[in-house]
Amino acid sequence: MSRSLFALELCVRLDAQAELHRQLRATIPVDQATVTLGQKWHNYHRATQLLLYNLRAAERGCWDYFDDDERAENDFAMWKNGMTTAEGARDQARAFSPSEPRYLTFTLAIQLVRDSPSDLELRKVCEIPEGVLWHRGVFARLLQHFGRISFASVHADVTYLIPRDIEWALTSEDLAAQKFHYLRPLI
Repeated sequence: MSRSLFALELCVRLDAQAELHRQLRATIPVDQATVTLGQKWHNYHRATQLLLYNLRAAERGCWDYFDDDERAENDFAMWKNGMTTAEGARDQARAFSPSEPRYLTFTLAIQLVRDSPSDLELRKVCEIPEGVLWHRGVFARLLQHFGRISFASVHADVTYLIPRDIEWALTSEDLAAQKFHYLRPLI
């Protein structure tokens, strides 16, 4: 079976109460093995709605779509490894001053059955001119479309939130590290 890949990551500035962090964390099930397709769709729908609502606070992001089977397999493994490896920027948690900006990143990645109806539709949505790839409007379009994907067409998926615990929230200094170079400033 051939596959395609869609992945999206947003880096969002947190408000003082870090409400978005709590809400996004609630969309990630603790035990993936017991989640039904309906629950999975609901969790993704809630996460994308939260990201859409908070898109104005997103400062960086990236997204990918590939319909090449080998690249879809390799890149999905790369995205999935972000969930199983230590992806933070510091060795220890720290207290923050109220004036210091803090950030989270939220990632969703799916491997679709290539040429399934969901894949064909998503492929069209991802036909974005190079000059506007990193515009907030493009991310809004991609997030809005995500709710139309049938999880019956999804071969594999992963979502994750950095940080898991708010004490590890990312700082501007953290985001300047090489490990976050792929996140593009949004226009």
